[in-house]
Amino acid sequence: MFIIHFIVNVLIVAVEIALAAAAGWLAWRHPLIFAGVSAALATLLGLRLEARRLAFEMPFYFQGSGPLGRFVRLIVGTAQAVLKGLLAGLIAVMTFSGTGESRLQFVAALFVVGLLIGSTVLRRLTISLRARPTHWGFFRMSLPLGLLFSAAVSFIPAPSSLQLARQVLIDLPERPGIAQAGEALFSLRLWLDDLIVRLIATYTGPDWAKLAGIVIGSNVLVGFLIAIYAVVLSEIVRTLEETHWRARGYRVQ
Repeated sequence: MFIIHFIVNVLIVAVEIALAAAAGWLAWRHPLIFAGVSAALATLLGLRLEARRLAFEMPFYFQGSGPLGRFVRLIVGTAQAVLKGLLAGLIAVMTFSGTGESRLQFVAALFVVGLLIGSTVLRRLTISLRARPTHWGFFRMSLPLGLLFSAAVSFIPAPSSLQLARQVLIDLPERPGIAQAGEALFSLRLWLDDLIVRLIATYTGPDWAKLAGIVIGSNVLVGFLIAIYAVVLSEIVRTLEETHWRARGYRVQ
């Protein structure tokens, strides 16, 4: 029985890694499809969760809102869900579209690593604190995962002003494709983040400026994208684990 339990756990871990790798592969090879899937997931999760969150927040701001309050929650929650869906799709296109193959592979690998970390943390919170992984992941995991991603991307050297000008003004065709525009936009983001770091360094020194650049850099936004997939992955893993425990005769709450 122990051997079977061990094998099932190994298979569940293998499924988790395979699904994370599949998401990273989709982002790397088909960024537009990945962007569409990301937008759909963020919108669906938002439609499910935003109104629930507002149901707890509204009494903090208003007293006795009644039917009008429910209508406001519906409108505001739907609007926030749609906006987050659009944001997720835009982040995906900005991050994973490009022509630099090595850069795209590196970013996709970081996405997979961040996804596995996020899923593992959510699963641990569920076990230790009985957290609701969907709720916590959607609303609270974006920032820490974004900081991890931003810290890793900070090792990609930023282009110089001359290199950026050449890429945008000379190398970029008159009617660029999505991949070409995405690569130029990613370089522009790296250049802007590096410019901010250099400006801060004049007041704080390079070490603190580097840290500040990680915190306020544009790549922190990718944490929202990773959090969405971490929520989905953790729910899949939780379902597999609970199914296994029920099959062994245990009661799962």
